[in-house]
Amino acid sequence: MTIGWSLVPSKHIERPLTTDEQDCILHALSAARHEGRDGMYPFKTNPEDTQWIEKARALKEVFAERARQVDAAGGWPHENWQDIIDGGFLKLGVPKEYGGYANEDAGFSNVCHAVVEIFASACGSTGWIIQNQYHCFGLVAGLGNEEQKRRIFTDVAQNGAGVASVGSEVQPGRSQVVPHKDGKISFASELTPTEGGFLANGFKGFTSGGAASKYLLFWALAPGTDDPDVGASVFIIELPNPGVEFVSGWEEAIGIRASLSGGAKFTNVFIPWKNVLGEPGDFNQSHPYTFELAYAAHSLGSAQGIYEEVRDAVAARAFLQQDDTNMYSLGEMASAIAATRSQLWYAQHLYDQKMWGEASHAALMGLHMAKTTVGLVSTKAFEIVGTRAVFRWSSIPRLMRDARVATLHTRESMIMKTVAKTELSRDYHPKAKYGRRLPQSERKTWADLGFHFNRDAA
Repeated sequence: MTIGWSLVPSKHIERPLTTDEQDCILHALSAARHEGRDGMYPFKTNPEDTQWIEKARALKEVFAERARQVDAAGGWPHENWQDIIDGGFLKLGVPKEYGGYANEDAGFSNVCHAVVEIFASACGSTGWIIQNQYHCFGLVAGLGNEEQKRRIFTDVAQNGAGVASVGSEVQPGRSQVVPHKDGKISFASELTPTEGGFLANGFKGFTSGGAASKYLLFWALAPGTDDPDVGASVFIIELPNPGVEFVSGWEEAIGIRASLSGGAKFTNVFIPWKNVLGEPGDFNQSHPYTFELAYAAHSLGSAQGIYEEVRDAVAARAFLQQDDTNMYSLGEMASAIAATRSQLWYAQHLYDQKMWGEASHAALMGLHMAKTTVGLVSTKAFEIVGTRAVFRWSSIPRLMRDARVATLHTRESMIMKTVAKTELSRDYHPKAKYGRRLPQSERKTWADLGFHFNRDAA
């Protein structure tokens, strides 16, 4: 069996690997070492996932060549997006029954996170785009009913339709967002009941990929609730829609510039009942996965990309190798990347074992490690290679900017406080970052809130 580019399903192999399959994996690992293609090879990598990882690494070279132009132009990396579609990487996060290659974990799989890391190591914008897609696929798979999953996933698999999550209401330079009274993430967007569904009004500050997508996952509190643990809900908005206006501003961003991550205004956008994903609070209380592992994989990828340029620069310059401080720093960078990657593998392993709370806790720690690592690597890179890191032809300043913007997604103080509280309580709630675990008696359904509708028949 040889490494190829055929699109084959990713699946877990229960039987022992054959000699040919073992040779396949060893060949891929050997090629990665000799060709300098470092990256995320999970502990248990089956031959199908190995092919996807090697295919992503081949595409990484293409993305790296375009990265400077993509960063300078901003907007949307149309060529990279088309390569992602043509290569089958969207279908990698779509469950098999809807035309994709994924299992029930959809976009939260080991191989999806490996792809995020690899793409991010070449182009932060492209890595951010694909990790947002996988996150959204996981939301649809975990919250949607059969009709919703078939409608959206079939469109993704057959037509390359994009999906974007629009939740954050931070508006840099425009307004101040006040969190929920207990510090949890909440939403101020209005959701007004109307005949056949709801009318959505509000402003979302970050809509990564939204303007290039067909489906938006709109976050709001269910009418009649004021606690996100009870009422945080997700709704589907299909584009184009006359009530959705994407606003300018992201062109001023310093990093992940080609991700269309700017804001959007929603004015009387009709959301029919058939586009309501799950019950109120399902994401906080029932959906087992979080965004943090893919987010960490993106930061790790940026660190890996910076490290590769530094390592190659030192390897080509003997005088740099004579400086003990340089050599110490290079070893420190490599060690931090390896430790972070191992933590992400561990978190993924816990998810695969369906140890949801422990996995989420490990993922938050891994995210902290990834942020710390990319900060360390960025600083050390400048110290080691010197003035070459000042120029735009180097990937170092671009990847550093991409990483710094990405690390601002969630305040580090909030992440570490959540980790510390879990360490003290030993209560591993999968969505501890978002709030508390509710007893069933405190949950509210749409029917409890006075809304009676049949989504399957809508």
